[in-house]
Amino acid sequence: MVGKSGSGKRVYKASAEEYNLLEEVGYGANAVVYRAIYVPSNEIVAVKCLDLDRCNSNLDDIRREAQIMKLIDHPNLIKSYCSFVVEQHLWVVMPFMSEGSCLHLMKIAYPDGFEERVIGSILKETLKALEYLHRHGHIHRDIKAGNILIDSPGIVKLGDFGVSACMFDKGDRQRSRTTFVGTPCWMAPEVLQPGAGYDFKADIWSFGITALELAHGHAPFSKYPPMKVLLMTLQNAPPGLDYDRDKRFSKLRPVF
Repeated sequence: MVGKSGSGKRVYKASAEEYNLLEEVGYGANAVVYRAIYVPSNEIVAVKCLDLDRCNSNLDDIRREAQIMKLIDHPNLIKSYCSFVVEQHLWVVMPFMSEGSCLHLMKIAYPDGFEERVIGSILKETLKALEYLHRHGHIHRDIKAGNILIDSPGIVKLGDFGVSACMFDKGDRQRSRTTFVGTPCWMAPEVLQPGAGYDFKADIWSFGITALELAHGHAPFSKYPPMKVLLMTLQNAPPGLDYDRDKRFSKLRPVF
């Protein structure tokens, strides 16, 4: 089994022997991402290794992520080259984003957030990716700076579909989801309320929280424990810019 790159000009063999894993560049609850070399072409790629033994209760999510990443075709979305099983792990081969995530960049160089023009550029490209996903029936459900990646030419790409959901499974655009997934600081109120149901608009809330995260270097409520975040999200007014404090940001911005 082989996979094609987005351009269709190169195929990637679905065999562990063809990849030389180098250093770890990221990790999550059930996965580790490595910088790797695709041996036949000596190309640097990223390999996401998901531990299937630790994901037994989320096999549908794993299959969904691999399927979405293979089928998507948009310049602002991470596309997988191929995926295959190695012992108890699912390997997903994808482009290596050399500059890392926006969260990584803020941690090492921009602890107080990016400049307004940079934020606008990042959000514009992220919104293009989100519009594509929604148009094709997918909710991302985990929009945040840590999932917005940048490559060496400065191209912005949205990644990590580990908790994404397809809303068109039964051809119904009005369908709502009821599962509690994502990261609490970025979750919309309707996602946090049991049984409330939610749809594409949950991503728009997370997109707004991400805008604040990029502006301040951290998400609103990030200093609080998860249960406190839940209560504050449900009970407080939506977070926003404090223009007395955030004087470096203009109050009105033109449409992108």
